[in-house]
Amino acid sequence: MHPMNHSKIVIAALAAVATIPATAHAQSATAQAETLFRQGQDLITKGKFAEACAAFDASQKLEPAIATLLNQASCREKNGQLATAWGLFIDAERQTRSATDASNRQFHQVAADHAAKLEPRLSTLSINVPPENRVGGLEVLRNNEPVDPGAWNKPLPVDGGTYLVTARAPGNTDWSSSITVGLQHDAKTIEVPKLKASAIQPRPTSPSSASLSTQTMPGAPEVHRPVALPLVLGGAAVVLAGVALGFELSARSTYDKSKLETDDVKQDELYNSANTRRHVAIGFGAASVACVGAAVWLYLRGGSSESTSTTIQARRLLLEPIVGSDRAGLVLTGRY
Repeated sequence: MHPMNHSKIVIAALAAVATIPATAHAQSATAQAETLFRQGQDLITKGKFAEACAAFDASQKLEPAIATLLNQASCREKNGQLATAWGLFIDAERQTRSATDASNRQFHQVAADHAAKLEPRLSTLSINVPPENRVGGLEVLRNNEPVDPGAWNKPLPVDGGTYLVTARAPGNTDWSSSITVGLQHDAKTIEVPKLKASAIQPRPTSPSSASLSTQTMPGAPEVHRPVALPLVLGGAAVVLAGVALGFELSARSTYDKSKLETDDVKQDELYNSANTRRHVAIGFGAASVACVGAAVWLYLRGGSSESTSTTIQARRLLLEPIVGSDRAGLVLTGRY
């Protein structure tokens, strides 16, 4: 068999195998959706509307279909959820508005008729938020669901029942109130008042969380924490780190040149030079780390107790870098 034909057969076989799980999953979802749909219809005939609606919802989630959507809407209507039913009928009407086949055209007409009959029966709830009551960051919730500011001060269709309206904003005390809306032909309004600013309680400070540098005991001498010297050491650490980086980059460049050199003597010279520069880089890097450690130690160590009768002795510090052919470092001399 020609190699090319063999490759085509293998690829075709792999593609066929790859489609098996997807097809099996689709068939499983279809079977489950159909079973749930039939269960929903059976529950409706038994008057178990809440359970039937849950079955239709699950079926629609597995495999969306206009027929299932219409049954969802009809079930919600029978369950007394008129606003939810109206919204589902509207959704079905929109999805079939441009349909051309007879079946979907019939679904469209059913959805439009039911939506038109339900609309006059709907109950509404207005959540009014006057402009003078709006504080920064105000958020309004209905049954713990945020209400978009664009929906404030507007009568919106809701299912009959009791609703908890909550208002909250940073730096203010939350407000909440309940209101009950009838199943149909009811119009209720609730107004959100201006929130009251919440009292700001000072955070208690425990001795363990207080900064040691600011704590003083009665009669105890003042402790002076050094700042200038650690800053000098920190700056020296940055400089030394930069020098170390420069030597490291130079070492890498020289080493790369040695690998390209054909003359053995020159190659050895370049290699030794690169090795020396790398040692120097390591030395400066170690000196940089030492400076950082010394700066931290000096700052955390703090100064000594001083009073007006104490003579302040002069402090001297000398940083002397040492660079040799085989080593590099930093000598710290003086008195502190």
